[in-house]
Amino acid sequence: MAERMSKSVIAGLILAGGEGRRMGGVDKGLVDWHGRPLVARVLDALAPVVTAVWISANRSLEEYRLYSDHLISDSDGFQWQGPMAGLLAGLRAAAECGADAVLVSPCDTPNVTPELFRTLYDAYQDEPGVAVIVRSGDRLHPLHGVYPVSLVPELEKRLRAGNRKVMAFVEAAGARSVTIKSETLLDNINYLADD
Repeated sequence: MAERMSKSVIAGLILAGGEGRRMGGVDKGLVDWHGRPLVARVLDALAPVVTAVWISANRSLEEYRLYSDHLISDSDGFQWQGPMAGLLAGLRAAAECGADAVLVSPCDTPNVTPELFRTLYDAYQDEPGVAVIVRSGDRLHPLHGVYPVSLVPELEKRLRAGNRKVMAFVEAAGARSVTIKSETLLDNINYLADD
């Protein structure tokens, strides 16, 4: 079989658009964790793997601009509808810039590594056009994955219908998974007291 001549262009997307309810309203991505904001830790791991990194944020835009010039917010009609709204905004931005897909990560998983993102990147290149997410043990992690921009219409349709369930979208998209062995790589920080 002939090797593919060109690879899919994959942009990065950090989801930092939540309301921070479990953190008392604090913007989670900007929370200091072991001396650095959560968003900076994820950015450090994601940037070496993708062409550009978008940050999906709905507030604190000037602060997030310190980390990336590529900022997006939830689209009109989809504000504050959770990670699916952030993913939709990221897919739309990627499509406008000529990317084929986005490699997504939430801002609250500071243990992620370039190796994790490289695994997802390579898995997508093996079967471009098919979403791929992480599996760790018996758990799927749909917000750590690569999604093609071709999923924009399906995602829009689901959000318009009020369906914000990430796993239902992943199943409808026919996503496949890659398995990682780490127990702590995807641990997330949900409360100010988390360490």
